[in-house]
Amino acid sequence: MSSSIHRALVFQGGGSLGAYEAGAYKDINEELSRYLKVEGRGNEPIFHIVAGTSIGAINAAILVSYVKENKTWEGSGDKLVEFWKYLSTQSWVDTIPHFTNYWDSWRRLDERIASGESARRYFSTKEFIMKGVPNVFVPKTPLIDNRFFDPSNTWYIYDNKPLKESLEKFAKFPISTSFESGEPRLLLVAADVQEGASVVFDSYEKEDGTRKSEYGRYGRVKSDGLANVSEDKEGFEHVIRYEDGIKSDFVLASCSVPINYDYTRLNVETRTMIMEEQDDNTNVDDKNNALSSDARNEVRFFWDGGLLANTPLRQTVLAHKYYWQRVRKVEGDLPRLRFGIINLHPLKQEYLPSDYDAVVDRKNDIIYHDRTEFDENVAVIISDLMTLARALLKLAEENGASKEAMRKILNERTKGLFFITRKQGRYEDLLKGKIDVDFVARLERKNDSHTISNKIFDFTKNTILQLIQDGYEETKDQLKKVFETKELK
Repeated sequence: MSSSIHRALVFQGGGSLGAYEAGAYKDINEELSRYLKVEGRGNEPIFHIVAGTSIGAINAAILVSYVKENKTWEGSGDKLVEFWKYLSTQSWVDTIPHFTNYWDSWRRLDERIASGESARRYFSTKEFIMKGVPNVFVPKTPLIDNRFFDPSNTWYIYDNKPLKESLEKFAKFPISTSFESGEPRLLLVAADVQEGASVVFDSYEKEDGTRKSEYGRYGRVKSDGLANVSEDKEGFEHVIRYEDGIKSDFVLASCSVPINYDYTRLNVETRTMIMEEQDDNTNVDDKNNALSSDARNEVRFFWDGGLLANTPLRQTVLAHKYYWQRVRKVEGDLPRLRFGIINLHPLKQEYLPSDYDAVVDRKNDIIYHDRTEFDENVAVIISDLMTLARALLKLAEENGASKEAMRKILNERTKGLFFITRKQGRYEDLLKGKIDVDFVARLERKNDSHTISNKIFDFTKNTILQLIQDGYEETKDQLKKVFETKELK
């Protein structure tokens, strides 16, 4: 069938910090490729799944596109590094001779003054925020406040068309992949602004053979204009269809950072939900709206997926379960998952921030750092409980428990709803589709002493090259420790 162990790589969001992911991936690719060749498993994919949010979605798309088009993982790390070098640029500060040395001379008089390197980054990002970055974003006409007539409430937004053009230069769209062809699965996460829900774009096919993303309420939906209930079926309220594969607009939807960028607009099929029971308190208009119209195509608005899942481990686990249960029709245990997560936002910091910029920087790291340890533990506990329940059932059978009594228990309804179907199931359903998440390698970027709050806007060539180098070297050191403590591969 398939390898019993599937490797998944998760790219976080973090603006220009995505260059660190390029360096980290380059080392990961080299280490795993070397190991697999030595073991005689050189035909295995380096990763079965590549998931990403925000800038991580861009890195993931470029990587999967490269592997699909070139039929190999060799050179994929260099491709990602090449992309980041292409995005990098020069600021006016970089053109000032000996700027950092001059600034550091002032710091020697007062240690409260930032380092020369911090100042270089700080003023470079100030320039980029005002003028943009040629291959990433450019300012748009500010939107004047017509609500409160407050000049300080002006909305300064940017056009990410240059980023889209850069992305399309390095990746071929649409991206559709398949397990049968040995191609990695691409998973990207965006957020529907009005629904407040995460939306996962998937390069693999669904149960019906199509490629689509479904989200929102789940229940009975109208299949056509007939009022006949027999014509109804179950499904999600919102559907985004992409038969040919993931489009570049979907990647942009995943990295449309609120306030900085306008909404990304996508065509969505919204279906009428049939309400089986009406509460006495339900508004009459709501009742009528529930049954008044059929499926319609509309434009919906999307933001950066990092708002809801900057580290999409949970979304990856659920997508993995759906594919192997519903598409591949596997009835037993599903392929185990082993994760590599590149965390761009350090959780711990030795020193306490003492000025405004440092406080903002620390706040951002805490907001966007990897929070998936709970999700990992839940997945492991669920797997353990399934193993325990199966063992108890076997023990009960061996000790004379009647099949009728056991069947009665297994047929009882669950109180909770299943993640995939959004429906109640039976206890026996809880024992199906076991996934072991048996290892998660968290590779964390370290903040250097020159960090600033606007670091995600620092696309200067010096910083990008340093991030790539740091990603490569820090990952090499961290992987050594990972391999010493547990067999990751």
